[in-house]
Amino acid sequence: MKSNLFLLFSFFAFLLQSCGGSNADLWPNATGKAGEMLLIVDDNKWKSPVGDSLRETFAADVFGLPQDEPMFDIINIPGKAFSSLFETHRNIVRVRISPQNEENFVKMKRNVWSRPQIYFEISAKNDSAFYSMFSKYKSSIVDSLLLADRENYIQGFKKFKAAETKRLLRQKGIELDIPSGFTIKDNKKEFVWITHETTVLTQGLFVFFVDYTDTAQFQRNMLIHQIDSVLKMNVPGPVDNSYMQIESQIESEYTKYLTNNNFTVELRGLWNTEGYAMGGSYVAIAVPEVQRNRITILFGFVFAPKLSKRNYQRQLEALMSTIRFVSVPVN
Repeated sequence: MKSNLFLLFSFFAFLLQSCGGSNADLWPNATGKAGEMLLIVDDNKWKSPVGDSLRETFAADVFGLPQDEPMFDIINIPGKAFSSLFETHRNIVRVRISPQNEENFVKMKRNVWSRPQIYFEISAKNDSAFYSMFSKYKSSIVDSLLLADRENYIQGFKKFKAAETKRLLRQKGIELDIPSGFTIKDNKKEFVWITHETTVLTQGLFVFFVDYTDTAQFQRNMLIHQIDSVLKMNVPGPVDNSYMQIESQIESEYTKYLTNNNFTVELRGLWNTEGYAMGGSYVAIAVPEVQRNRITILFGFVFAPKLSKRNYQRQLEALMSTIRFVSVPVN
């Protein structure tokens, strides 16, 4: 997700008339899976360069996954097929290209037929006008859809909280909306291992703290070095002398942004196991706590050799985005 995602979403909400009807509270619950979008484009455009540009954007490979997975799972239907059956989908993008259109525009609305729902309409008089607008707004549209999915995850987390895990983290000065199903695997003074495991899936979250000495610690290579040092010490592999580390052969993506008004550096890419054939995807954020002279680092990873990993990784990203700093209770 782009570093200015939150600002872009706020801009769209203000500029493009984010709205729902006065009876929005009565709308049915949205349908559709996480990461799925309904793309309404007539066949003549879907099978043309217009369709190519839409697929290149919405079905682009997600960075940092061990196999190719699209940004969104696209359900394409022509405009004439759009009926009440599809109206409740949570993510809808409609493209109308016709010389009969009175103007060229991009509009976003929320909770039009269901909730939570995000709906984009792209109207253009011709292909040229469509390309001009789409090239300008496509990143913002993608970021808005991703943020909407993230918020859906977060709202789900809040309904079923892991109370004991939340209490333990609060004692260390942070809060996260940890959902039930995640348990503590390891708890040290400066390192906590939280995990959700099934027979085919492991979602792990490491929460750890390093001393804050210099802003240089937030540079890409320095941050990777700090993370690798902690992983080597605390996350052993399945055989002797094996341990988790960030994959060095493929450069991790590095971005900066704000999380709950806190300066944040993000890394995302692949992890592997030194001394053993095992790996997967990860995303990590580092947030300075100047008053405590420490850096809080969250490292979320997925291990699921037989499954798609995109949505599991996005769940962890959503969880990590809820980080808040609190006063440590006095014992």
